[in-house]
Amino acid sequence: MKRIPTIPVVVALVLAACGGAPTTSPGASGAPPAAEDISLVVPVRAEAKSLNPDWQNDSGGYWANGNIYSRLVILDWGSVTGTVAYGDLAESWEGNEDGTSYTFHLRDGVTWHDGEPFTSADVVYTFETIVEKEYPLKQYLAGAEITAPDDLTVQVDFAEPNVAFVPLLAQASNWYGAILPKHIYEGTDWSTNPANEEPIGTGPFKFASWDKGTQISLDANPDYFQGAPEIDRLTFQFVADAQVAQAGFDAGEFPYLTNDYVTNFPQLAGLAEGDDPIVVETPSLYDRSLMFNLSNEFLANPLVRQAIAYGIDREAMNQTAFAGLWEPTYNAGISSVSDFLNADAVFPQHDLERAKELLDEAGYPEGPDGTRFALSVTNYPVADSNLIAEVAVQQLKAIGIDATWEQYDLPTWLDKLKAGDFDITSYFVRYGPDPAAYGEHFGVDGPRNFMGYENDRVEELLAEGRVTTDVEARKDIYGQVQEQLIEDVPYLPLFTEHKFSLVHAGWTGFAVMEDGYNKSMGWFGFYAAHKTN
Repeated sequence: MKRIPTIPVVVALVLAACGGAPTTSPGASGAPPAAEDISLVVPVRAEAKSLNPDWQNDSGGYWANGNIYSRLVILDWGSVTGTVAYGDLAESWEGNEDGTSYTFHLRDGVTWHDGEPFTSADVVYTFETIVEKEYPLKQYLAGAEITAPDDLTVQVDFAEPNVAFVPLLAQASNWYGAILPKHIYEGTDWSTNPANEEPIGTGPFKFASWDKGTQISLDANPDYFQGAPEIDRLTFQFVADAQVAQAGFDAGEFPYLTNDYVTNFPQLAGLAEGDDPIVVETPSLYDRSLMFNLSNEFLANPLVRQAIAYGIDREAMNQTAFAGLWEPTYNAGISSVSDFLNADAVFPQHDLERAKELLDEAGYPEGPDGTRFALSVTNYPVADSNLIAEVAVQQLKAIGIDATWEQYDLPTWLDKLKAGDFDITSYFVRYGPDPAAYGEHFGVDGPRNFMGYENDRVEELLAEGRVTTDVEARKDIYGQVQEQLIEDVPYLPLFTEHKFSLVHAGWTGFAVMEDGYNKSMGWFGFYAAHKTN
């Protein structure tokens, strides 16, 4: 079987079975203008709830909003190569030595899509409202004093060091960090402002139309501060069904098929090299894990969690679920985010007999029917997590745990996680762009600590890591966090996430591709996308 490389690389394959900051515009190469308009239609799984991304978490809106609006700083998939943030509306910035103060220098001459000038007042207004209303980005602005010394400067000050502020702000801004026009939103309710239906941004594309239930269309912004994009019309078509999206791609209707739809791993593994389409493999800041609800009477026992760690066979799961294409991990971290990885801290490898011994030791011997107790398994409702959950159920049964698989839609699943109404779930941990992200998952008040994990030593280390500026000292701190996680086993990392996307020949520059890294203007940005012929 052909092995697709697991480094940032684009691999050209035939789909035989299917039938730092950017400095120039991709269109500023001196080439003559296109003779006719260039249109790009991209299928996306869900429709936006609103075209204001800041007042709620709206995964359906990521795509359109990521191209209409600009952020202070941003990152894209170039983060896997070490670029933790680059400038969007901020042309440059600097922080003081102890990480308590950051000064952002804004681009001059930026205008909103309605022609009004953009200034630092828009940034201050956006951030202050987010904090006041406790909108999602607030967690990254907590404790910040935000001021505007002049129209082109924003100052952010903290009472104590916050060394991870810029990279975590850049990442979160992909979801809900858009800078909004003060002259449009001031004095209004963000959730009901009419501009949520006809948005005004400063991004590379301007709102054109929203055909409810069908698609959102955007037009190139000729006045974009880095030059107009090469794509004249960008349309996001709502396609919930992966087979429908694949058929549209095969027919040439969609030049680009995102990772959300490319889920047939055996098919990918069997492809031969060729010219069209191109299979793009993109490493990630995320893993895929099993998370344990520590309030469950069985999972509260560390011996049970250790037994499960021995009972899960990642290599077999990789072959069964992913045709060998995903990279198993045995650390409390992943290979694509290696700067702070403690490679010497290792979770147990598969040992069926040791798993059974630990369950016996925990006081749960096999009953007459060969089972010890029952647990349910659920998962983040995406294709790869479905596959993980399905295989995990069988592997848990092999050590005597009567596991059942429960599937839910995304809102229901999230509600159950937040309520602690689950036993084991397949989910993810985000390890970058700064190791302070551990706090999001394993801190007592972490917004993704659905496990209910509490460890005083981890809490102390996370607090120390947030205020420590010395890189080597931070590596030691987060290395100790990883050691404690392996000892406690509140979760079990399984794989480094790898994203597979399909691109037809004649197109390039998508955010998942190397020539789109660090200039797409976000994970969902299409500024760098262009035709090659």
